[in-house]
Amino acid sequence: MENASKALLIAGGILVALLIIGGLLLMFNTIGDYQRAQDSNKKTSQIAEFNMDFERYADDKGIKGADIVSLINKVIDYNKKSGIDNSVDYSIKMTLTVSGLDKFNRKYAYDKLNDTNSLFNQDSFSFGTNNDNNSLRSILKNFTANEGTLGIEKLKVLSSVYNVDLNKEDNVNKIREKLKEFYPNGEYKTWNGSSAPTLDTIKKYRQYSEFKSSTFKIDQSQEGGGVVYNEKNGQIQKLYFKFVK
Repeated sequence: MENASKALLIAGGILVALLIIGGLLLMFNTIGDYQRAQDSNKKTSQIAEFNMDFERYADDKGIKGADIVSLINKVIDYNKKSGIDNSVDYSIKMTLTVSGLDKFNRKYAYDKLNDTNSLFNQDSFSFGTNNDNNSLRSILKNFTANEGTLGIEKLKVLSSVYNVDLNKEDNVNKIREKLKEFYPNGEYKTWNGSSAPTLDTIKKYRQYSEFKSSTFKIDQSQEGGGVVYNEKNGQIQKLYFKFVK
């Protein structure tokens, strides 16, 4: 009888120990699941915050060409980075495509006698790295530099004087008169002088100004409705925009 009682006590102790171990394992698993859920929520939140910085450009009302310039620089800067930061995987490179530039050229050519005299030599630009030779960014960057060296207000005034309906001689005469206001001492010598912008720069800047004020919309005809997310982690990978007006 005594042996039977001891056996029951031992069995009871083992059962209690098993119950405690089981409870601890369940608790640890629950804590692990909670932690994993927290980590997953944190990653999702970080990716969503990252995406919002680009999704705000995908406005149904459209954005201006000036915003396209900003977006180009954002994509270029993003693609320069590497590794993982705040759940954003920089090994997933981003591409931006801007199309409809043939239509833009026809509407805003700086020489109506020849609409091929335009800033853009192709209908669509697609890029994602800093290798931007002959790209849309390279073209726009040149005018940004001119704004810095020549002055944006001066370029605005001179380009507004240029008239696509006039011949070169008439345009030259009109702009020369305006240049005298900026350079009253006659320090500019020729159109290629170091102090005054060239005629070519002036007439192209007119079209560049039109680009910055034109409207671009997300191109819904492209894959993913114009915004493509990476299947691996859900971060934005591709953006498509198109000139509309």
